[in-house]
Amino acid sequence: MKTKIMRGDLSAPVLAIIVTIGIIAAGLLLMAWFWWFAPTAAKTGALQIIGTPAVVCRTTTSYAVVSMRNLGGETVSVTDIYVGELLFNVDPDVTLDPGESEQIIGQYTGACPTEWKYSVDGVVVTTAGTYASSFIVIKTG
Repeated sequence: MKTKIMRGDLSAPVLAIIVTIGIIAAGLLLMAWFWWFAPTAAKTGALQIIGTPAVVCRTTTSYAVVSMRNLGGETVSVTDIYVGELLFNVDPDVTLDPGESEQIIGQYTGACPTEWKYSVDGVVVTTAGTYASSFIVIKTG
């Protein structure tokens, strides 16, 4: 019996080379994407509330006190603090550079509502977003 020797089919090796080149090209494209566009993600501001925020309720002027740290890579400004339905103005706006910590004090002209007993929910308004927290209530004369 005589067998005929046929040359091998080249489609499988050629296909393997084309797929390998395609995978390398896709990897390089992905690396280029992260090289040019991913650094902008690190430039966002991210704040962390340190400790427990407090509201000091007095008869004439009340204060909201919050300690914050900027964990992001961009400068962030704290503009207002809302506790319950009251707006505590941060004047002038506090600016936090990357890695900086600061105690922020908001002022409200007037007394706190009498129904505030131990704690009340509030938010801190910044240029990097709004941060919710629970404020303890400290009542003084």
